[in-house]
Amino acid sequence: MKRTYQIPFIMLILMLFPFTVHADELSGLQETVARQQGQIDSLSQKIKEMEDEGDSKFGWNLELFGDVNYTTKSREHDHDSFNFHEVSLYSSASFGDRLTFFTEIALEEDQADIERLWAGYTLSDLLIIRGGKFHTAMGYLNKNLHHGRLLLTAVDRPFFLTFEHDGGVLPIHITGLEIEGSKTLGIGRLKYEFELGNGPEMMGGMLDPNNDSDNNSSKQPILRVSLMPSAVQGLSVGVFATNFEVDTSIKTGVDETIYGADIAYNNNNVEFITEGFIFHNTDGDGNACYCQLAYTSDNWTPYVRYERLEVQGGDPYFKDLSEGFDRRQTIAGLKYDIDPLRSNLKFQYRHDDATKDYDVFETQWAFHF
Repeated sequence: MKRTYQIPFIMLILMLFPFTVHADELSGLQETVARQQGQIDSLSQKIKEMEDEGDSKFGWNLELFGDVNYTTKSREHDHDSFNFHEVSLYSSASFGDRLTFFTEIALEEDQADIERLWAGYTLSDLLIIRGGKFHTAMGYLNKNLHHGRLLLTAVDRPFFLTFEHDGGVLPIHITGLEIEGSKTLGIGRLKYEFELGNGPEMMGGMLDPNNDSDNNSSKQPILRVSLMPSAVQGLSVGVFATNFEVDTSIKTGVDETIYGADIAYNNNNVEFITEGFIFHNTDGDGNACYCQLAYTSDNWTPYVRYERLEVQGGDPYFKDLSEGFDRRQTIAGLKYDIDPLRSNLKFQYRHDDATKDYDVFETQWAFHF
């Protein structure tokens, strides 16, 4: 933006002084005005240069998600405990209308993990290409509700959809390429998401997403197709599938296929989300699902959720996963939005049903700034 910092000194001086000035006085005044005008011109040029340097070519931001919790004795905590899950820092940048960048870093205790990091280029609504690390297109929740727990209605994700290092049984992250696009048709808006990258590895009872190198030459493809029908505002219906090769302690080269469907509705103060997953390999099968219902009135949102994981005892995929066992949870809670975009409180009860049952009471303060 150009600005001019000039003051009409001659006009000002003529207004302040009588017209009957001597010639030598007028000459002195003219020299003073010329010198001051030169100083002002120099200052204007410096300000313009500073403004030009300050016009960043990239739009940017840096924001943070965090939460503080109190939890009674549970499967995750041996004692009643205060805790925080993680601090999530994220930043985005853009260059024009086509080139975009994004990164999200999670800070947990004494370590920092890069959760998402990508660069993208938009050719059209039908073709957006990205390279880096992403959340996999395995269902609605994983692509729409990320690390910030402020985004979640409940205290946490369904237990089988937690992140790999927390014991989740699905590949939540992938490093590689992502292509997506969407088009409005007569029935609604159709969207596709395709990813191709390193498959996960079994390490220490958990899945590892192989961020820096793949442990085999097989690559993991993921495809999700979803429709937002124009006849029902706020509704999304999707189907998805993936396949990857993973070595386990029982068998090497397990050919694991996971596929499923998701339905999400968020309109008229009603939130309804349900997702189902089928796990299959030649030696075993499993399935997982959850269903969540919530209703918002003013700043209050009561909610309920049911979630389940069922596995076969001899399945080599689940055998190596520390959380790969039959489990059910029933959850009821109340969320209060202090500020819908910045802060909320949650009060929750959950019954955790597995080989050992737990009745857990939780309170969470989640925030974003």
